[in-house]
Amino acid sequence: MNLNNLTDRLSMVAPCGIDCGICELHTLTKNDELYERMIQRGISPDRLPCPGCRAIEGNCPVKPTTCATWKCVKENELEFCSACTDFPCNRLQPCADRADILPHNLKVFNLCLINQIGMKAFVEKSAEVKLKYYCGKIDVGNGPQLQ
Repeated sequence: MNLNNLTDRLSMVAPCGIDCGICELHTLTKNDELYERMIQRGISPDRLPCPGCRAIEGNCPVKPTTCATWKCVKENELEFCSACTDFPCNRLQPCADRADILPHNLKVFNLCLINQIGMKAFVEKSAEVKLKYYCGKIDVGNGPQLQ
């Protein structure tokens, strides 16, 4: 991967820890069915594919207004929520609501992983983290495992 591609890829991690680079709204150009489903859900075709949270300043295509987490990070002049003295705050609180389809429960884990292994290693590992979240089977004491 050349430096420009790596820089672009690293910039695809949102301040909240969501990896926009592997988000379906960003990668949907490879999936016509998903593209059509998003349009049917009311997302304007001119907002697809999503270029990532940082590129659109927190105006995610699935949100009617600018993301409050994005605003907070910018107002506090931070790169990531994990740099905040209030981390983790209520905006990052996991919730079972739509956990089967939304990656919101991964935010705190992702931010901690970024702090632990760095951005470059995180973007190399984030697809596996997401796969374990959605497809893994819990092995108590060992976390989610892929069968």
